[in-house]
Amino acid sequence: MALLEVKDLKTWFYTDDGVLRSVDGVSFEIDRGETLGVVGESGCGKSVTAMSILRLIPQPPGRIVGGQILFEGRDLVTLPIKELRKVRGNDISVIFQEPMTSLNPVYTVGDQTMEAILLHQSVDEDEARAIALDMLKRVGIPAAETRIDEYPHQMSGGMKQRVMIAMALSCKPKLLIADEPTTALDVTIQAQILELLQDLQQSEGMGIMLITHDLGVVAETCDRVVVLYAGQVAETADTGALFDHPAHPYTVGLLRSLPDRAPPGSRLYTIEGMVPSPQDFPTGCRFRTRCPHASEACAELPPVHDLGDGHRVWCHHPLSREDARALTAERTEGGWQ
Repeated sequence: MALLEVKDLKTWFYTDDGVLRSVDGVSFEIDRGETLGVVGESGCGKSVTAMSILRLIPQPPGRIVGGQILFEGRDLVTLPIKELRKVRGNDISVIFQEPMTSLNPVYTVGDQTMEAILLHQSVDEDEARAIALDMLKRVGIPAAETRIDEYPHQMSGGMKQRVMIAMALSCKPKLLIADEPTTALDVTIQAQILELLQDLQQSEGMGIMLITHDLGVVAETCDRVVVLYAGQVAETADTGALFDHPAHPYTVGLLRSLPDRAPPGSRLYTIEGMVPSPQDFPTGCRFRTRCPHASEACAELPPVHDLGDGHRVWCHHPLSREDARALTAERTEGGWQ
């Protein structure tokens, strides 16, 4: 049994301007000890998918209108809120994307880190403080003995991000949802945090759902990848297979946009157009208005192609291995073509 199994998840927002189908039929699994990377442009439904797992989306206007979220066999969509609170912060923890607004300004970072420990573990305040202090040290906060009694406004954005990570890891969760966990950190601290997550994963068997725009981080840390576009899964595969032979034109576009794939001095490749509004998705394949390989057939819903070893792509015209490699390796003096 998978640690987490998301089946045909649909999370919509009901507004005065219409229904926004932010997540519209997303499915994936995460096993114990596995890191799943979730990638895609802003507005593709990555964060809404993550927040839906613990039913943290604002209601109203948001609502989970369909699908299942099975955690160790229990459906979190129908789980009573009293039982769900036992899961939040304990079995499943979240590193939120915005550290500047995720911490309570009137409590010290120590009190906020200790809160989940005292709630979910059978320890007293002294033991909880010791656990919190150890986690603050492990995420690289200098002078943690002093910092533990400081307030969020006394810390930089990077420090707040590290506090958020310490809070999420303090109860040693079975599943960690990390939404851009290293965005506010410099490269050195980013490497330390990713190494810490991997160490905890190995020692505790923790599953990780890593949401990121950094495909370099995905290549370094993830076992499998899910590519989201316009609220749906476009492609999923083992990390090596996805980077070696992506099959969806959107995935190819993301990989071609990597800075290290462009010649020095040339312009980066960009995917033409923008992600469509969740209120007005195109019919059929939602990438067809931006896809260089689109045809009349793309006005219909794309079929799923199973390429073996868990590599699946939802596309009318999946690229062959040879074509994908040629596109992702193609260069000229003027840059990408």
